[in-house]
Amino acid sequence: MTPIALACILFTLLKVASMERSGLKRELRLFDAVMLIVGNIIGIGIFVTTGEIAQSLPSPGGILLIWLLGGFLALAGALSCAELAASLPYSGGDYVYLREAYGSFVGFLSGWSSFLVTFSGSIALLAVVFTAFMSFFLPVLSQDRILFSAEILSFPLQLSLGHFFSIFVVLILSAIHYVGVGMGTLVQNFLTILKIGALFGIIVLAVLVGKGNVDHFSPFFDLDKIGNLSVFGFAFIPVIFTYAGWNAVIYVAGEVKQPEKNLPRALLWANLLVIFLYLAINVVYFYAVPVEKMQGAIRVSELATTALFGYQTSAWITAMITVSILGALNVTIMIGPRIYFAMAQDGLFFNSLTRVHPRFYTPSNAIIVQALWSSVLILTGSFNFLLNYVSVVIVVFSAFTVGALLVLRIKQPGLKRPYKIWGYPLVPLLFVIANLGIAAATLREKPLDALRGLGIVALGIPAYFFWQNRLKRNRHGEPRH
Repeated sequence: MTPIALACILFTLLKVASMERSGLKRELRLFDAVMLIVGNIIGIGIFVTTGEIAQSLPSPGGILLIWLLGGFLALAGALSCAELAASLPYSGGDYVYLREAYGSFVGFLSGWSSFLVTFSGSIALLAVVFTAFMSFFLPVLSQDRILFSAEILSFPLQLSLGHFFSIFVVLILSAIHYVGVGMGTLVQNFLTILKIGALFGIIVLAVLVGKGNVDHFSPFFDLDKIGNLSVFGFAFIPVIFTYAGWNAVIYVAGEVKQPEKNLPRALLWANLLVIFLYLAINVVYFYAVPVEKMQGAIRVSELATTALFGYQTSAWITAMITVSILGALNVTIMIGPRIYFAMAQDGLFFNSLTRVHPRFYTPSNAIIVQALWSSVLILTGSFNFLLNYVSVVIVVFSAFTVGALLVLRIKQPGLKRPYKIWGYPLVPLLFVIANLGIAAATLREKPLDALRGLGIVALGIPAYFFWQNRLKRNRHGEPRH
C-alpha cells in the first residue's frame, strides 16, 4: 500500500469518525506505562552521546557523574509530574497542568508549540532518522537517491524514496494507534522489551566474554575539568536531552488504570530503570576502550562493542539503534494527539479533534491531523531548523510544568493529592532552577536561535485569541462551525 493510498484511507476515517464521547477508555496497566516511558527515553542518545561528552570531560568518573546527575534531574521532574498526574489524571499532560496553574493562555502556547513543532517535528525527525538507519540494510532508501527535484517559491524541494518511506512509517504507526490504545501498546511493549533486552545483552556479554580492561577507568576523575562549571554545564546539556521523555505517560493519564497509584509508580520505576541502564552501558564503554579513544566518536557504542568482542559490530549496533528509534517514534505518535484532544475539549483547537472513535476509543481525528502535519514536515524538511529553534522553548516549558506543582500547592490547596512528592519544595525547585539555567546558557550561546524559537511560539498568540473569541461566541449561542 502506497503512502498516498494510506493517506486517503485516513482522510476517509476522519470523515466517518463523527461520534463524540466525554473521555477515553482506561486500558493501560502499570507495566504498559513503564514500557511507554522507557521506550520514549531510550532513543539514539545512549549510543552516541558519551563520545560528545568525552570531548569536554575526558574522565570516566566525570562522565558517569554527568549521567547520574542527569538521571536525578529527570527523576526530580518525573516525581513532580507524578504528583500532578495523580491529582489531575486526564489526558493532555503538561497542557493540563499549565492551564490549571497559569491559565489557558500559557497552556495553549505549550499545546500550540507541541502541535506545530515539538511533537510533530520530533515525529518527522525520528521517522527520517529511522529511514536513514534502515538504509544501512536497504540502500535504496537512502535520501541521496533523489526521485524528484524542484524549486518552489525559491525553496529547493528534493524528494527521495526515503522521504516517502518515512511518511509511510508515520502513517502505518498512526493507523495502529487509530485502531486502539491496546494495539499501540502491544507494539510499544514489544519494541521496548527488545531494546531493554539488547542493552542487557551488551552488559552481560561484556562481563562474560568481553575483552576489556579495568585499567581504562584510571585516572577515574579529572578534578580540574569537573571543577570548571562552564565545561561541566556544557557537557550536561546532551545528557539532559538523552533523558528526554521521562514524563511520557502523563499525556495518556486519562487512559491509565488506577492512575492515582500507577502513574507515580510508573514514573518512578521507569526512570530508575533507565538511570541504571545508562550508567551500566557507560561502564561497559569504559571497560572496552580508554576515554581518549571515545572523544568525538559519533558511534561510540560500535567502537566499544567492536573492541570488546573482536569483530565488526556495525550491523548489530545499527539494528539496535533502528529498533530503538522506532520505539521512540511509536510513543511520540501515541501521546501527541492527547494534547490536541485536551485543547479541543477546552474549545481552544479544532472542535472535530474532540471526537473519540465509537469502536476504538481513541482520539482518532487528532491522530490523523498529527500524521498529516508530520508528513508535511517530512516532505519539506522544515522540521530540522524548527526543532533547533525551539530547543530552548522546550526546556522553559519543562520548567514551567514542574513549577505548576508549586503554584497549584498554593492556588488549589484543597486539590486531592493521592501522591505527594518527597522533598517538597526543594526537589521541584531544583528542577526548575536547573532547567532555567540551561535555557539561559542556551540563550547566551545561541541568542538568534532562541529568539526565533520564541517567535514560533508567539505565532500562537493570534491563534489563541481566535479560538477564545470563537469560544465566547459559542457560549452566547452562536452556531459553531
